[in-house]
Amino acid sequence: MLALHSFLTPATLLLLAGGWILAGCSSPSSTAPPTADAAQTSTTPPPAFPFGGKVDSLNGIAGHAFGEPLSAFTDLRLLPPTPGVPVGPTQTYTYEGTKGWFGKHRTQVPSQLYTFLDGKFYAFMAIGDPTVLRPEATYLLGPGQAQGAYQLFWEGAKARAVYAEKAVGFGREGRLDVLSKTMEAALAAKQQAQLKADNAQ
Repeated sequence: MLALHSFLTPATLLLLAGGWILAGCSSPSSTAPPTADAAQTSTTPPPAFPFGGKVDSLNGIAGHAFGEPLSAFTDLRLLPPTPGVPVGPTQTYTYEGTKGWFGKHRTQVPSQLYTFLDGKFYAFMAIGDPTVLRPEATYLLGPGQAQGAYQLFWEGAKARAVYAEKAVGFGREGRLDVLSKTMEAALAAKQQAQLKADNAQ
């Protein structure tokens, strides 16, 4: 599975950060005295991410929170490892059930993948009809931060999500990725430790 953060290029992160900073830097009212502005600025907390509240409150996908054990899930089938790719600490399963929104919309969203890190829910990916998937993504996560007409981002403190579309054949395909930032950091630490061990040999 492609890494979710592969969608977040340095330029994208810069644009998102710039938008966040500018949102908190609106010009003061010309009618207010400078001392009032200074007092207001000193007591106003810094703004939170303007587009990540719902991705943090959900902290997973409807019905399952990040960090839940594999035993809490049903109707999952383990995908075989990719030939030639070393087996790592993550395992990816495809969902074959009929429960919840994603289960009921398998026809329109046929690819629904759950990834686990050391047996704990780490990331979710869904691929399918954008006319069905995009409205559900915005229902679950809010309007998001748009990057052009076909990408939305949600950046929270605990989780992040990306929705993107691309042309496929004569139509379009939508993809929603949601992952745990805490577990992403844990995976990066494991990979770094493995790289050190490999280089020490």
